[in-house]
Amino acid sequence: MSWWIPVEIGLYAIILDFWFYWYHRYMHEFDGLWKYHRAHHLTKHPNPLLAIYADTDQDVFDIAFILLMTWDTIKLMGFPMGFYNWWLCHQYIMFTELWDHIGLRLFVTPPTTATLLLKLVDAEIIMEDHDLHHRKGRKKSNNYGKQTRLWDRNFGTRLERYESIFSQH
Repeated sequence: MSWWIPVEIGLYAIILDFWFYWYHRYMHEFDGLWKYHRAHHLTKHPNPLLAIYADTDQDVFDIAFILLMTWDTIKLMGFPMGFYNWWLCHQYIMFTELWDHIGLRLFVTPPTTATLLLKLVDAEIIMEDHDLHHRKGRKKSNNYGKQTRLWDRNFGTRLERYESIFSQH
């Protein structure tokens, strides 16, 4: 592993979230893609056991396509991203995936090396964000990001939090 790993961990989450955001948004917006994502939305209140509940076709994109696009992007940016760095970066992603489906109402964000930067631009993700996504239905769900709210903020698809705002005071 290299000394780049702290930078790569934070950057990896942001870049992966960019690719996931568009893939996830398109799954909701286009009828032909919704059929692959529909099973994941059978639960309105996600929990860790249902986090990976999806059709096989969706799993191929979640596990292969998004990860490879992220790795390619990091490499194109000139970072050394070797296998072990990639593996370590992805451990943070898996932690956040489970975190986003925990089903609790806490105003906390999963830690990465980009957390402070994301908080500065009001783009950190908390548990309520993905839960709101599940509750709103197919066409109104918004909150497509899973690692950050950066892309939802930038592309106008961020839902306002209403349950956890009271716990931050």
